[in-house]
Amino acid sequence: MGSNLFTRCSNRRKGKMRGIIKIRAILSTLLLIIFAIVVFTGIGLYFAPSGRIARETNWSFLGFDKWKLEYLHEISGFVVSALAVIHLLANYKMFIEEMKILLKR
Repeated sequence: MGSNLFTRCSNRRKGKMRGIIKIRAILSTLLLIIFAIVVFTGIGLYFAPSGRIARETNWSFLGFDKWKLEYLHEISGFVVSALAVIHLLANYKMFIEEMKILLKR
């Protein structure tokens, strides 16, 4: 009976850890995808001509005009910033331990 209780508690803890690991994996994947969007739009905006020239020539970067790139870059930048903060909060224990190792004299 005692080992059965231990098994149930152990299984519950494993289930909770799996949930936390899934959340961390989803956060990391979202960060990677949104970061790729920020990089993609940033490259496009780097090569974009000025506003008047872009408008007159109907300039586009892989199907996106300059204004769509700017909007997508701005929104995805805010999203990646928010996700980075959430990611740090979700992994704060590991982050603290890494900082202790890094700053150890």
